[in-house]
Amino acid sequence: MLANERYKIILKLLSEKPSITSSELAERFDVSMETVRRDLAYLDAHNRLLRVHGGAMAKNEDKQSTFPLEHRITNHTDAKRELAKNALQLVSERDVIAIDSGSTAIEFAEALCEHFRELTILTYSWDVMQIITQKSSFGLRAIGGDYLPEERLFCGFLTEESLSRVRASKCFLCPSAVSLRHGIAITIKEYYNLHNAMMRISDHTYVLADSSKIEATAPIRLCDAGDVDAIITDSGVDDQIAQLYSEHGIELYRNEKNPT
Repeated sequence: MLANERYKIILKLLSEKPSITSSELAERFDVSMETVRRDLAYLDAHNRLLRVHGGAMAKNEDKQSTFPLEHRITNHTDAKRELAKNALQLVSERDVIAIDSGSTAIEFAEALCEHFRELTILTYSWDVMQIITQKSSFGLRAIGGDYLPEERLFCGFLTEESLSRVRASKCFLCPSAVSLRHGIAITIKEYYNLHNAMMRISDHTYVLADSSKIEATAPIRLCDAGDVDAIITDSGVDDQIAQLYSEHGIELYRNEKNPT
């Protein structure tokens, strides 16, 4: 099937429902995930849809909609595990680490428990809290507030106020998209204040984003890509994109040894 034919079908599908996943498209067209990524990137560049982590949304839909956490946990699992291991090189024993919520944060928390003995973890993620208490002897500062069940996190004024009263040596954010042009962005509005609070209380800010999120877009812009200390991803990011980030002075970790 030619690319133009796939474009028409993708747009037709998005006229019938608000979002579609990359895996659905790969199965429907019998093509690789990389081909789907190129198709969605092309249509996004031509303003025909909104490319988001894990797939795409119709351009005229409510921009706060997103794929549920239950779906994201099973999406791009290998890439998330790879980047979680890559991120370990930025952690030292006795660090105080603030960890975001979401499927990537879950993999990162699992990796920390396997490789470290003495850390203090600060988080508003229910899943991360469970992992830390069940699989480690780390110190845990659980940040409470209003519980958001679909994302399994605490948010709101009480959460932000609690965050303002603590410090972290490093924070690890898990946004929806990273782009040189559009910056680091999220899909769910509740994360905006949480991410800003995490950045304010931390000496260093790192972004965890698997390769499907690199050069993707999301509706709510958080900051420039260069405003964080480094972006940790996986080997799925191609050399040309990595070189562009390097030329902009942005450290992009694609392996367990050195940034690009």
